Amino acid sequence: MKEITPEELTKRLESGEDIAVIDIREPDEFEDWHIYGAENVPSYNALSRGDAAALSDQYKDRSKDTPVVAVCRMGSVSVAACQILESLGYEALNLTGGMFGWTNAWTTAPVEFDSGTVVQIRRNGKGCLSYLAGADGEGAVIDPCMDVAIYTEVASNHGLDIKHVLETHVHADHISRARELCDETGAQLHLPKNNRVNFEYSALEHGQTLSFGGLTLQILHTPGHTGESVCFELDGKVLFSGDTIFIEGLGRPDLEKGDAGATDGARMLYDSLHNHIMPMSGKVLVCPGHTSKPMGFDGTALAARLEEITPRIDLLRASKDDFVPQIVGALGQKPPNFQRVVSVNEGRMTLGLLDPLELEAGPNRCAVKNG
Repeated sequence: MKEITPEELTKRLESGEDIAVIDIREPDEFEDWHIYGAENVPSYNALSRGDAAALSDQYKDRSKDTPVVAVCRMGSVSVAACQILESLGYEALNLTGGMFGWTNAWTTAPVEFDSGTVVQIRRNGKGCLSYLAGADGEGAVIDPCMDVAIYTEVASNHGLDIKHVLETHVHADHISRARELCDETGAQLHLPKNNRVNFEYSALEHGQTLSFGGLTLQILHTPGHTGESVCFELDGKVLFSGDTIFIEGLGRPDLEKGDAGATDGARMLYDSLHNHIMPMSGKVLVCPGHTSKPMGFDGTALAARLEEITPRIDLLRASKDDFVPQIVGALGQKPPNFQRVVSVNEGRMTLGLLDPLELEAGPNRCAVKNG
């Protein structure tokens, strides 16, 4: 039986190769979190019981010309799926680590920006979006969420030295790599001013600007998702919106203060949107910190102009009295292990020997359900 790593699968999907990805997990898990373009062939429970017919009956009449990648939770039950597929005459490959391993899959996409370079660095396996921006050899990284070598490689490919590393807020869904990236590159670490973290950083406040490579970032304090949340406006053309607003939804207000603080958070979010985001030019390009949908492999950035986003989100047209209860009523499940992730990102807990994937793996749940 052949194995395929998440890195290898990503490259083959990016190249446009005709390859079938079948996810054998049950429908509820598949709907919650899956690889873009994958087909759900639910047979996980049956295969765990040794029932081979559950898969063979569903897949026996497909084309044998296309390689098939089998996916499960951790890459173990899908071994049995590959054996069955091989017996039926398919070229079958098992995804190493399953969806757990897929959490680290990543791609990049250029962002439209005529004054320099902006690259969206996408963690396809988690829905996290981070950015490299720069010009004239100087760059800044926003919300790094993956191995620091990825950011140094992308920066080098674009002729940029990383001078600044910025966070839009204290994250609850992934381990921040900001401090590690600063240690690696000598860059300056910037966070919105807060009393949550217990490590040193350069504090960002509303109205402040940060310049590098002839570009200017303006800091907008946009509390709601968390109390310290900010957005960064780049030369009046691009808005790095963190978890305040996504291209099809809004950030949830309950991950810092819990359910008891969700109502106050929703009120702050409404004010942030209507005082700072909605008055912007509709032409500003919104580059969010996350997506809840599987990311494709076509190299197209997940970004949209504000004038395109506004019609998609009904809550942006609601009164404050309607907005707050609707947000609170649409929270849904919280991100896996979010309290421990927050503790690590605040500097109050260390990972030790724990693999970050132990805390990070799982669907992205940073947006309210109805977005």
